[in-house]
Amino acid sequence: IYACRLMGSEKGSLLIFDEETNELKVAANLGLSIFEPRAIKFSEGFASEVIQSSKPVFVENITRDERFLSEKEKEYYPQCFISTPLKAKRGVIGMINVSVEEGRYPEDKVNLLGILANMSAVTLENVELYQNLQIFYLETVQILSRAIDAKDAYTGEHADRSRRYAHAIAKELNLPEMVAKNVEYAALLHDIGKMGIEESILGKPGKLTSDERETIKKHPVIGKKLLAPVTLLAPVVPMILYHHEWYNGHGYLEGLKGEEIPLGARIVALIDAWDAMTSDRPYRKALSKAQAIEEIRKGSGTQFDPKVVDAFLKILEKEDVTRQG
Repeated sequence: IYACRLMGSEKGSLLIFDEETNELKVAANLGLSIFEPRAIKFSEGFASEVIQSSKPVFVENITRDERFLSEKEKEYYPQCFISTPLKAKRGVIGMINVSVEEGRYPEDKVNLLGILANMSAVTLENVELYQNLQIFYLETVQILSRAIDAKDAYTGEHADRSRRYAHAIAKELNLPEMVAKNVEYAALLHDIGKMGIEESILGKPGKLTSDERETIKKHPVIGKKLLAPVTLLAPVVPMILYHHEWYNGHGYLEGLKGEEIPLGARIVALIDAWDAMTSDRPYRKALSKAQAIEEIRKGSGTQFDPKVVDAFLKILEKEDVTRQG
């Protein structure tokens, strides 16, 4: 759209290279009737010329131009246009095509179009790198969370369940995507501090002594120490540190209450309690779903944030409808 505005044009297309298929695919178009277009081989026809030249290429009339291999390929382009390659560090990654008046080659605007194309290429490459980093980041977090579950014999798959519910609650509360992602990470890693607790305490079959309970209570602080040096996890650390605070101020570590507690921590607190209630423990059997829901309702406004409770109960209702369906 910006390229078309720059050129005073009403038609154009953006084609991006797919490394897996070695094809160009339409990422966006304006004013072109492209219906389920065939992808273009990156090394064939007109596309190949743009790649090899690494410079803008002018097409005066596509209907008389032999560089286009088929009628189907012509759907990708205006009738008379300028094609500018998207040049990134690793090479040409696509092209911008913008229609112009036949017989006119506005050199000043073409130069500006080249600048826009280069900026677009850098942006696209950075987005791809960021997405790859996010995937790596999530996979690393999942590995850590499974290590936590493996250490605590009574919380197997707890982290994965927590993550699923964290995602669902964040969606129900309409949280921004980045905030929702951080809440997911917090749900996965909220018990990472247990890696610093002796297994004899974590796996003790009977009730804990008062000293052992105090030791367990240190896991949010240990989690903070483990994760604080990781810059990418900075927004997640407070959610982990305060996930045992109560909405009425009667939790730990600092007795925070209400909105003083990070929203992510309030979400994790509810998920953590739900999972504890619905899982077998050495000292008791799991509660039924109905019993656990009743306990969650009782804790609304005291242990749990009421709006988080409402969102979670809606999710459970949707689960029931899905199962019945």
